[in-house]
Amino acid sequence: MKKRKILVVDDEKGIRDLLHGMLKGMGYEAFSVEDAEIALALLVKDHYDLVITDMRLPGQSGEEFLKKIKALQPIVPVVVISGYGSTKKIVDVIKNGAEDYLSKPFTHEDLEVVVLKALEKRRLLEENKSLRNQITDANRGFMVGNSTAIQKVGQLVEKFAPSGANVLILGESGVGKDLAARAIHYASSRASKPLVQVNSGALPANLFEAELFGVKKGAFTGAQETREGLFQAADGGTLFLDEIAEIPMESQAKLLRVLESGEVRLVGDSKSRKVDVRVIAATNQNLEEMVEQKTFRKDLYYRLSVLVLSLPPLRERLGDIPLLTDYFLKEYVETGKTPPKISAQAMKWLLSQPWPGNVRELKNHLERASLLTGGSEIQLSDLAIPSLIESPGPGGSFRESKKSHVQAFEKKYLADLLRESKGNVSLAARSSGLARRNFQLLLKKYKLKPTSYRG
Repeated sequence: MKKRKILVVDDEKGIRDLLHGMLKGMGYEAFSVEDAEIALALLVKDHYDLVITDMRLPGQSGEEFLKKIKALQPIVPVVVISGYGSTKKIVDVIKNGAEDYLSKPFTHEDLEVVVLKALEKRRLLEENKSLRNQITDANRGFMVGNSTAIQKVGQLVEKFAPSGANVLILGESGVGKDLAARAIHYASSRASKPLVQVNSGALPANLFEAELFGVKKGAFTGAQETREGLFQAADGGTLFLDEIAEIPMESQAKLLRVLESGEVRLVGDSKSRKVDVRVIAATNQNLEEMVEQKTFRKDLYYRLSVLVLSLPPLRERLGDIPLLTDYFLKEYVETGKTPPKISAQAMKWLLSQPWPGNVRELKNHLERASLLTGGSEIQLSDLAIPSLIESPGPGGSFRESKKSHVQAFEKKYLADLLRESKGNVSLAARSSGLARRNFQLLLKKYKLKPTSYRG
């Protein structure tokens, strides 16, 4: 295992030699220098796991030196040594970013405890940064591509992430609104806190308040225990309200009140409680039109749309399909295996499709193709539904062929909507633009059971 590197900075040779010897005896790789300028030059050239420095150095205060260290290596912990008993001085350097301090004289045990604590924090910071990068990369599939439209989205995500302002994500079904919300959360300072996701349209109006804000024991029949809501669960982090347009008008007023006050009150309780939650909302509907039609509150719309992120449909960025294809196919292979290639004919077919289901639909096609292909290259027959790409056999009339193609399209379209809405018929019907009754008749016609798509 590689030894941890520790840099000691002190103008007293006796202290330097003492620390150097103690640290080597603990199994660390120690380096010692007598002034700040030499130390900063070393920090420019190399990375250190910990810096131990005297509070008072020739020509430079401990606070100034600390700021310069953090500018060069932000996550390196710094332990300050002080032979002066000024509590204020110690508090000041801690405020400026020092991890801990050692008061002279110190023992071997004192040094060991402080060093272990500082290095453990360094390890946790490194793990957290690595995890954040992994999670962010895993959720950026929708941003793969080099089109102007998707590059603009990436730039906005980076700009929006550090802010604590609410974000409204707009876009058609399947463009990756949930992934955009995750990317914003995990690139923000809230990444180590919860990201709580809820499908707003799936919350019944009579349970909306209890689900989001919690309920006190005995508030109503069946409330046998006090239970916190989703806002409390997301405290310190992010609450992602998907399908925000589906919230009933009476529930919109309750949500607005919380956004304005930053406080939630359990159903049946008389006391409010502060919460620190960033809200990211998403919808595939035109909220401005809904405001005009008075089906969505104007004041709530303004509260939610402090920052707006519009995701382009796949048909407006077809040039990104080759890169998306490569990205998704690499996702589906086991570690160490080579992902399949895609034939020119299959790629031509991908580029010719309208993709009403957007990136999600493309991803589903590629996942199925990667399972169906018998070789190292995906063919057109692996990608598309046979009835949509095969010519009718001999004797097939135009009318029969058309009917067959239409039925295949309708069945697949309905199945995709049910899969997307997780079996929620109301949501699926609304997305299709069909009346619920007509949608249900089509489900019956093709023997599609919504319950099969739940879970």
